[in-house]
Amino acid sequence: MYKIKWDKETSGILLSDSTEDTIIPPRPVYFEELDLLGFDKYWDYPKCEEPILWNIGRRYYYKGELVAEVRGGNIF
Repeated sequence: MYKIKWDKETSGILLSDSTEDTIIPPRPVYFEELDLLGFDKYWDYPKCEEPILWNIGRRYYYKGELVAEVRGGNIF
């Protein structure tokens, strides 16, 4: 596991080998997922190949700040 620190300059994450205060590793979120979840109805964001947000569980982060949380819903 890694300790994660948000990098506000690059809108990314920095990893350290520390085992203290570890969290679930975030995964990058691209515009296709945001469109699928309906974010495009509320936000304007670029349709680019780079990740726009980071996701941990059902929470979405932008530059280390929580910006959205998915509630309910199921694909099946």
